[in-house]
Amino acid sequence: MKPIGIKTKLILVGAAYAAILSFAAGEVFSRYTYEASHPADVAASSGMYAGGDLLLEIFIVCLLMIPTYFLIRIGAQFETPYTTYSKIVLIVGLTAPVCLGLLFLGKASLPDILTVLCLERLLWSPVFLILIGISRRAAQFGAAKRAFSYALLSESFSFCLSVAVIILYTPSGQL
Repeated sequence: MKPIGIKTKLILVGAAYAAILSFAAGEVFSRYTYEASHPADVAASSGMYAGGDLLLEIFIVCLLMIPTYFLIRIGAQFETPYTTYSKIVLIVGLTAPVCLGLLFLGKASLPDILTVLCLERLLWSPVFLILIGISRRAAQFGAAKRAFSYALLSESFSFCLSVAVIILYTPSGQL
């Protein structure tokens, strides 16, 4: 049996992304139209609707991780693009400690939009940890492995530190 070529694999990954994004667009649109047609229900149970929106976001991100896994596996075969990707991931991984530092040290002087962006970045830290871990596992070249290792170290340190801050600074009984 003849192995599948790179071009065919990339087409399949692209088709998977297209299918997932069309599904996600349909679900988000359906959710939006329901919430727009029932504003009293949304106002009465706004927290429940926000929780449902968050669960839908998490589900969509988990679905998007499937073709991303295969895209990473395909990309790991090429040294130059994968090394460039590893450097980009390292830069993104270094934003977690920056966001944590900004929130913890400069909370009083941060604009609201920057505070929200930093909190969102830290909220999605587990997803970035998984993505960096998959990328590190697939890496075949020294420079890429090193960059992914540093990104993984930075991201995991920031994640653990943010969890520790939440545990230490939350009044007992409110977790």
